[in-house]
Amino acid sequence: MRSSLPALVLLCLCCACRAVQDARRAQDPATAVLGERSATIADLGWSNSGPVLLDELVKQALLVHPAVVKARYDAQAAEARVREVEGALLPQTSVDASVTYRGARGSSVTAQHFDSLGFSLSWLLFDFGRNHALARNAAESWHAAQLDLRSAEVDTAYNVRSAYFELAKQQELVVVANETVQQFQTRLEQVQGFVEAGTRIPYDATKAEVDLESAKLAQVKALDAALLAQATLAQSIGLREIVDWTPGTEASLPELPADFDSAWEIARTHQPALAAAAAREQAASALVDARIAALYPSLALAGNVVESGTGLPLGWSWSLGGVLSWVPFDGFERLATIDESAASLRSARTQRTLVEQQVWLVLRTAWLAMEDARKRLDLTTLAVQSAEQNLELAQGRFDVGKGTSVELTDAQQALALARGDLVQARADERSARALLARSLGIVKAQE
Repeated sequence: MRSSLPALVLLCLCCACRAVQDARRAQDPATAVLGERSATIADLGWSNSGPVLLDELVKQALLVHPAVVKARYDAQAAEARVREVEGALLPQTSVDASVTYRGARGSSVTAQHFDSLGFSLSWLLFDFGRNHALARNAAESWHAAQLDLRSAEVDTAYNVRSAYFELAKQQELVVVANETVQQFQTRLEQVQGFVEAGTRIPYDATKAEVDLESAKLAQVKALDAALLAQATLAQSIGLREIVDWTPGTEASLPELPADFDSAWEIARTHQPALAAAAAREQAASALVDARIAALYPSLALAGNVVESGTGLPLGWSWSLGGVLSWVPFDGFERLATIDESAASLRSARTQRTLVEQQVWLVLRTAWLAMEDARKRLDLTTLAVQSAEQNLELAQGRFDVGKGTSVELTDAQQALALARGDLVQARADERSARALLARSLGIVKAQE
């Protein structure tokens, strides 16, 4: 008996050693991994300037973004809770030892010590399925946490794509603004020459100067918007550094269904937020079973071996038997927990319905936005062509003295507006496709 108890204690300590080490390591801030702390450009091995590829940005964001890392640890915590609940289904052991000194005052003072060393075993045999229901509840919660991790990955991938396309749009608008400034600068120089030659009045030069300053103001706004878009892209990956990135030549996007009905069928079965809501409904249903089972008795096996006495050698004894436990009345506490769990189940079912409606609305909105952007893309392409032709005619009329500076300004502004609309339509189409991929639960372009 004396040799077996230390061996059992040593075994338990060895099993706990790794868990304790991991817990102590987690308490040390120096062991924080990327995501637990903000990543840097150096951590990722990137340059803070130059072209970047969308797929690589998404890949790294899924590894280091705090939202994804947090969801990953939440899933690990949920898995641990499953093991906690399942532990109640296994035998439980305990070891205890005591040394007691007893004294009494009488005609003389006497003292006596009492030693005790014991080993106890208990095993729950039957509880009307209460712990099994709690285990199902924990398992469904773990499943939901895994789906939450998938949702975090889907959202992060969408945020990166959205920020990437926004940066591409803003930098294209900078190009448009630069070209517009150059056009107005060239026109100002031309008009100044006409004024000096006496073929144009000074008003035309003044008008050209005002138009140039307006174009420069729009250029400044476009540059500021591009800088903000760069910062947003860096944050969407999990960085907090200033970058000077430019989008790559081509950005891959997931393949999408041909019609909305097909897209909705895919979303119903693959959207992780919807699946997580369904898993939480199942978890709530299992909790109702556990609360009801708590009303009934439980049967356990209990045994112990004890050595005790006032001196060596200690005498020993053992016991083994069944234990039936039942609490007939507890002030209606368990009945209240049943009511609470039933209400929680209905709440979870309502939440699933709400998530389903939200997913449908986002999917429908993205689908309509994509169709709208595609139509505008065709129209704005034609509008740019028409505006370019109109500017050529207005420039020709102005050069021969038949057109006014107002007509030429209107033509140049119309071309700049048409080019901006084309850039916006192209960006809207890409953003709508990215939002559709998010609604379908797609993370990578190859899915």
